[in-house]
Amino acid sequence: MLNVATLKLGDIVWLLAAMAFVIAPHTLRIPLWMSACCLAAGGWRWWIARNSLHSPPSWLMGLFALAVGAGAFVEYRRLFGREVGVAMLIVMLCLKILEMKNKRDAIVVIFLSFFLALTNFMYSQSILMGGYMMICVWLFVATLIGFNRIGTEATVRERLAPAGWLLAQSIPMMLVIFFLFPRLTGPLWSMPQDDKAITGLTDHIRPGDFSELTKSDAVAFRVDFEGAVPQAEDLYWRGPVLGQQQNSEWSMYNVGETRKLDFQPEGPPTRYRVTMQPHNKFWMFALDLPGTLPDNAIFTTDFQLRSRSPVVSLRSYEITSYLRYRVGTELGRQERSQALAFTSYSNPRSIAYARKMREENPDPKVLVDKLLKMYNSNFEYTLEPPKSDTKANAIDAFLFDTRAGYCEHFASSFVFLLRVAGIPARIVTGYQGGEVNPISRQLIVRQSDAHAWAEVWFEDLGWARADPTFAVSPLRINRGVTAAVGPVTVFDKFVAADQLGVLNELRFSWDALNNQWNQWVVGFNADRQRSFLEELGMREVDWRSIAVWLIVAVLVTAGIAALFLMLRAYRTRKEPLVAAWDRLCARLARRGFVRGADEGPMDYLTRIRQTNAELAARVAPLVESYVRQRYAGPIADRADLRDFTRRVWTFRAG
Repeated sequence: MLNVATLKLGDIVWLLAAMAFVIAPHTLRIPLWMSACCLAAGGWRWWIARNSLHSPPSWLMGLFALAVGAGAFVEYRRLFGREVGVAMLIVMLCLKILEMKNKRDAIVVIFLSFFLALTNFMYSQSILMGGYMMICVWLFVATLIGFNRIGTEATVRERLAPAGWLLAQSIPMMLVIFFLFPRLTGPLWSMPQDDKAITGLTDHIRPGDFSELTKSDAVAFRVDFEGAVPQAEDLYWRGPVLGQQQNSEWSMYNVGETRKLDFQPEGPPTRYRVTMQPHNKFWMFALDLPGTLPDNAIFTTDFQLRSRSPVVSLRSYEITSYLRYRVGTELGRQERSQALAFTSYSNPRSIAYARKMREENPDPKVLVDKLLKMYNSNFEYTLEPPKSDTKANAIDAFLFDTRAGYCEHFASSFVFLLRVAGIPARIVTGYQGGEVNPISRQLIVRQSDAHAWAEVWFEDLGWARADPTFAVSPLRINRGVTAAVGPVTVFDKFVAADQLGVLNELRFSWDALNNQWNQWVVGFNADRQRSFLEELGMREVDWRSIAVWLIVAVLVTAGIAALFLMLRAYRTRKEPLVAAWDRLCARLARRGFVRGADEGPMDYLTRIRQTNAELAARVAPLVESYVRQRYAGPIADRADLRDFTRRVWTFRAG
């Protein structure tokens, strides 16, 4: 077994530090025992390098690999997928460093680490992650430079400075490839996604779900309107529609799909672009009611806008909506049956109350108005409603005991009462409102804007929105959750304490910067690439023309870079004699004879002779020739220079 002392301790430390830097974001996702394995492997490798020990035997490394694979299978219940694949790569790479015996092994680990850095973009493509990964690449390039250093160990500056210069030189080519490489229509990371929840709406609601979601200030999507932003009471962003009840839980039911909604607009259209954050679900969001269908999307018969595939990456689409409309004036038998179904074996007080209200108010519109007035006069809007002792009769407890709740309490109880009274109704979830960024003029819709409202069917009007939350707290609809109940997110509490408004300004500035990053980097898809190239004057934009321009741009960029390097080398080139002498010293350094910075040629030869007489005998004629030509005077014989250069080229130190 080879001794690992050939790898310098400083280089090993640099490699371990760079790997720790790139693995750090993953430690929030991988199991604790995997992070412990990585830490143990790194500490063991440092101990091996420090004490010039041998690597673990192959059979032991095989057992480690099998144990990690078995542990990953137990942890994730599978061996394929993003989560388990990345976790296995991290741990196996950390085990790989225990096997390093020479520089070749170290370079293999560094190249694998470059790929590991890319895996962070499978989880986050934010501007902060982009900057973080650039630092990771910089550190690995610096580590690679250190491993290729001959003789003395490279200092921090001798690693980082050339690594930074190499990265700077790559920027022009990187920009050319980024803007001109033909774009795919799908996401960049089109690999199987793990069924892992992401903060946002779900296909069901229970009491308390939305109040928890409201505490998150994460961005759900951003909107660019062609004209003015509509009034707050019109900003209902339609998402999942829930119509199936089981006690206090409501969920989606199976609905058909259609390419076009049959509705009658009663006002002008509103056009806008939505840039939606990934949420790993199928639904998309549009103002109620969407009139156009984006690419790779469908309408459902209950007016949902849904993607044909899960939204696992940033999604941008243009759409037109109508804020005033009439839709669904004809209700089919099955749809009516679904919109009237309710759990009849629970909430007896609510059932009795709804039936009494229907007897007193046979006109559905009058009944709806009476119920909304009841909510307006007797209920309180709060994110922390009193807890109920019963789940089976949760609606009874809310309507007649606690009378305090959040939007899902109002919407679910309202729809339940209407169904009992024989009026078709359903719950619509989504977002309501938003915040206009004064810098970018975009409407920002956050998770804290999540909302649930009701949709009621009338024979002459069809489906119409009815929001009991608006009856209870108009302030929530017109000015948002914070205006209704005070600061709810952590950031909102800091903003409320900031009397100068600096934090809010910083927040808007950062959001505007993030939006530009999303539009020009993360969201630079085929459509945006086409628009960009058309603005540059390209008439026919297809993959063939883009490929031609890419080849031309790459050749021109490479040619300019090569010319620049040649000119720099010409300005800084050494004399041919000195260049040949440096080449000879480099070859001797590989044998362990590193020439000191202030060591003269003859002293250098004397030191070699003291250790290796045979090598010194072969080197002596070259050293004497160099000294004679170097110090012979201003004019050296060209034949001697050519002979010296030729002999250095053919010289082999061992």
